[in-house]
Amino acid sequence: MKTKIKFLNLVVSLTIMTACNANSKTKTQDLAISETVIETKSKSENREIKVALLLDTSNSMDGLIDQAKAQLWEIVNELSYAKCEDKSPNLKIAVYEYGNDNLNAEEGYLRQVITFSNDLDEISKSLFSLTTNGGNEFCGKVITTALNQLEWGESDN
Repeated sequence: MKTKIKFLNLVVSLTIMTACNANSKTKTQDLAISETVIETKSKSENREIKVALLLDTSNSMDGLIDQAKAQLWEIVNELSYAKCEDKSPNLKIAVYEYGNDNLNAEEGYLRQVITFSNDLDEISKSLFSLTTNGGNEFCGKVITTALNQLEWGESDN
């Protein structure tokens, strides 16, 4: 039963927020022959996928932290192969840790490890360097911080 609770904590704690920024702008072409308006989408800019990985590094993750990091990396790896209209979207990943007593209490025991980046080597290095210590887990605080602190883009998409 304790393992199930820890696994559920793992599932709940592995919060992933995504935002897809289509970066598509419409332009209108007036045809001289008729009054028909044709809307086309600019394909010069790639779409973006933005993901914030929020990892619980409190003591409740002891024994599960390596599995959690591997699962998160598997998600990043899958997203790196994504295609949209035969193009690879620009994948940007941010990483936060929370619940670790080594982190600043005044900031809610959370830390932005890496801001949005498309450098998968740096993201991997940062993610797999995280370790557990402590027990103050403020999930809502880290979610709110990631939503407000990161540059998600202007598009509703």
